[in-house]
Amino acid sequence: MKDLAPRKITVPETGAISSDIQPRLDRLPWSRWHVNIVFALGFGWLLDSLETNIIGSILGILKNLWHFTPLQGSLTVSVWLMGIMIGAVVFGYLSDRSGRKKIFFVTLLWYGLFTIACAFSNNIWVFIFLRFMAAVGIGGEYAAISSAVVEFVPKKVRGKTDAFIMSLWPVGAVCSALLVISALRFFPAEIAWRAGFLSAVGLAVFALYIRRHLPESPRWLMERCRDKEAQAIVAAAEKEVMKIKGLRELPQVQPITFRPGVFSIWRQTKELYGKYLARMALGAALNFSQVSLGYGSIALASLVLFPMTHTPPESVPFYMTTAFIFAFFGGLTSVLMVDAVGRKLTGLLSYGSYFAAVFSLLFIDTPFSALVSLCIMQYCYTWGWVTEYVIKSEIFPTRSRAAGIGWATFFGRTGGIITAPVLTGVYQATGSITYVAYVFAVLVSPGFIAAILWAVKGVEGKQKALEELTKD
Repeated sequence: MKDLAPRKITVPETGAISSDIQPRLDRLPWSRWHVNIVFALGFGWLLDSLETNIIGSILGILKNLWHFTPLQGSLTVSVWLMGIMIGAVVFGYLSDRSGRKKIFFVTLLWYGLFTIACAFSNNIWVFIFLRFMAAVGIGGEYAAISSAVVEFVPKKVRGKTDAFIMSLWPVGAVCSALLVISALRFFPAEIAWRAGFLSAVGLAVFALYIRRHLPESPRWLMERCRDKEAQAIVAAAEKEVMKIKGLRELPQVQPITFRPGVFSIWRQTKELYGKYLARMALGAALNFSQVSLGYGSIALASLVLFPMTHTPPESVPFYMTTAFIFAFFGGLTSVLMVDAVGRKLTGLLSYGSYFAAVFSLLFIDTPFSALVSLCIMQYCYTWGWVTEYVIKSEIFPTRSRAAGIGWATFFGRTGGIITAPVLTGVYQATGSITYVAYVFAVLVSPGFIAAILWAVKGVEGKQKALEELTKD
């Protein structure tokens, strides 16, 4: 990892293109046109979160109903992450080859149908399988949404806009807890958890409805040499923005010259593992640490911290709601920082805070102290991972952006897969939360090390065009 700047490789000679499409997208002033895109993508992201985080509110209920062990319970987290790993890579490649727009619909339908199926599970093993299948669709959403956001938003506000959309994840988590709380008011526990899953059907239909008008990414179209379609989308956007803002003209821009890359999967993979290997390693290390802290803290709270402090299962959804509110403020911290002080410093501070988060476990002895520790962990976790997605979505070229994000997510998600069973296993073996805290600190350390290396050797994405960060 000596030099994190991309190295020169041979690029297929498809002919150089001079285009002003990308600069024209960057010069557009923020407007309702951008808001509509952000809303469509952001609402889908919120729904993704709702489906992911509902497990934290119902795991205690399912444990009482199905009488599974803590280790079996932790598998619901591990297989979810395995599904995300597979989905991120597969749908990442498909997004780069078929376009962002198509994948938005496919992934939403995929995980929506399997989430509905989860509501009809009758034992832990069926539930685990269906959660795995739903997670494949969620992984595809990760790659497609992260790619599309940065390709539409002007460079001056790209960081905080991307961070804001990512920050809607805790909002979806809060909604998941509130759904379970509401269901528990009207139904017995054995029915309420199923109602929580089924209630997401209406939200999924609405997400499909608002996504129907999303345009294809002009940057992706230019990579495929579909300049007429890209021109039409950008021209329509300019017309709408000028009308909204009351402008007669927009600032002049200088065209850029680039070589479109229509790569086979093999050539695309070769480029990522050659020219952008260090950047994939960065994304993987950051992702490893954040999923270790995020998913590890949820599993630990549900299976160890709350039972250890004799917290009633019925109170867990309220505690989870409180923790997710703190997570939202962690995301807002990233929103305020990434364009103000830059990606590098924000990454250093956010991933450095992970150590304070895990050592908060040392002070747990009551349900309230368990809640405080969970809130700290969720705040720091979200501050870090939102920053990670801003960085990760900018450092790969458009032709391989979704696949690059997918591979970084694939390797990074191993942190979440091993963390839940490792932490619960350490506690079962020792009965000591102190040992759990020390092991947890080791698991979250790769992200901080990577953030240090990136601060020294990496590129700063603040206020720069995407094309500047991935020059051939």
